[in-house]
Amino acid sequence: MTCHTASLAQFVYYRVPHANRPAAALAVQQMQAVLTQQWPGLQTQLMRRADVAGLAEVAEETWMEIYAHPEGVSPLIAQAIAAQASALPTGLIGVRHVETFEPLTTPLTTHTA
Repeated sequence: MTCHTASLAQFVYYRVPHANRPAAALAVQQMQAVLTQQWPGLQTQLMRRADVAGLAEVAEETWMEIYAHPEGVSPLIAQAIAAQASALPTGLIGVRHVETFEPLTTPLTTHTA
């Protein structure tokens, strides 16, 4: 399978302790604002897992950052995202898990036995 940089999007997920939600949201949104200024056309989203969002009895939430660009998330953009994330305060969020996806453009076929 070939990977075309022009179609790549990056998804980053991690856990946020309940007490850190306001500070984490502000820090990540500021980080994303810097990235969109540095990389014109970069589209960002900050999302949280819907099934436990906002529940006071939950110790932590799962959040996801999404990055897309009309020309794809290039290695340089990915490096910029990682650099900005490394500047986040220690302990504010959990370990960041980074995944890169591309559109599924080839029709899937079902193999029969």
